[in-house]
Order: sequence, then structure tokens, then C-alpha cells
Amino acid sequence: MSFYVSRLICQRIIIVCAFALAACSAFATELTVVTEELPPLNYEDHGVATGYSTELIEAVLREAKIKSTVNILPWARAYQMATTQPNTLIFSTTRNADREELFEWIGPISSRQIYLYKLKSRTDIEVKTVADSFHYKIGLVREMASAKTFLKNNNVPDTAIDYAPTAESNLKKLLVGRIDLIISLDWSAAYQMKKEKRNPNELEPMLVLDDKSSYYFALNKQSDPVLVRKIRKAFEKVKQSGLMDRLRNKYMH
Repeated sequence: MSFYVSRLICQRIIIVCAFALAACSAFATELTVVTEELPPLNYEDHGVATGYSTELIEAVLREAKIKSTVNILPWARAYQMATTQPNTLIFSTTRNADREELFEWIGPISSRQIYLYKLKSRTDIEVKTVADSFHYKIGLVREMASAKTFLKNNNVPDTAIDYAPTAESNLKKLLVGRIDLIISLDWSAAYQMKKEKRNPNELEPMLVLDDKSSYYFALNKQSDPVLVRKIRKAFEKVKQSGLMDRLRNKYMH
């Protein structure tokens, strides 16, 4: 074997090894997945993360051959991690102008309808405009997009605001009379009422606050581009499989 042939073979081996190393490195990139208690989209059931969006992201990661565990945290903490730590994915996340440049967006994964609710039994509460709600105590989930949008778009007095860490605790305060109104996703409100062994019809929607947004999976903007591409490609394949419709029937009807 000539020197030049040997050199050529060595060069090819080096190139193949380099590609293999790069592929292994991309595959080995760790992904952190965080979410909150927002049933039926994402929630914990007997210590296991489940829900429409949870099952969907698990299917996407299986398709992408990425191993990760869904961590359920208070929304403020999950959001802080997603905005500061590369290779962190958060869901179910509202895509809006304030967040647009913070994330790589994958979706949409579901529609989103936000209402201002009261208990139907509270006949003393009358709300025909957003300004009317300022006369009452309004329950908001801290750092949730619906709460932030409500505060941004309206000059809400501090005296009208009562924060909660989760949608579940927010509803419980409404049920015991600690607050007068809540802002909630329609699916979440109905699910939480059933969880409390209450009839969802006990809630009365007073105003539609947002029915034009959607939920997405969102990856920190500084995440590994290879990782982002793999997840995006896997999502499109899972979407075409019809799984999203099957999960909607399972969790939302």
C-alpha cells in the first residue's frame, strides 16, 4: 500500500470519526423539561406527570430518541428555568409578543380560551366590563401569561389582585370565598371543579378575555440547534400521526 493511499484512508477514518463524535455529542445533549399543574393539559396523578400536553411531548421525545423526564413545578420557577437555562423546554406555553424572542417555538399544540369566572351563586357580583371587575378581588396565578396579559392591558388596582401559585389553589380560594373572581383556561376550570367534586356549571363565565392565542412547546433560545431541529422534526411527524386528536378526545371531552 502506497503512502498516499494510506494517508487517504487515514483522512477518511478521521472524517468518519469526527461525524460520529458530533452525532454522539448532539444525541448526548441533555434536555430539561418543565411544566406546571394545569389540568387537563399537564398535571400530576399519583406522582406521575400526565395530561394532554404531557403525553404529547413524551411522544415527540420518543420519536426524536431523546430521553428526559417531565418535571412539574410552580409556574414561576419553571418559567425562570426556561428563560435562563439552555436546553430547557417548557409547556404548555402561550406564544405572545413579550415572549416571542425568548424561545424557539414548536406547535401550536392546542387552542386557548381564557375567561373571567365567578361562582354562579354569587348574585351580588355584576361584571359587564373589565373595569367592573376592579371592584372585586381577582385571583391570578403568578407569572401565568393570562395574568400578565390581563395586568398589562388593564390598569388594575393593586387592591383588586390576589395571587396564587397554581390554578388549583386559585380555584380553591374562589370556592371558599377568599376571592370573588378568577381568570382561567376553560378546560382547566372545568377539570379543577370536577377534581374538587363540584359541578363545573357552578362557575359562570363573565367575560371572554382571550380566545385568539394558542399553546406551544417552547425551548430556551440558547438551546443546541441540533436538539431544536430534532424536536421540531419529531413534532411534525407525531402531528401527522393523528395523536393530537386522540389525546384531545381522551382529556378534553
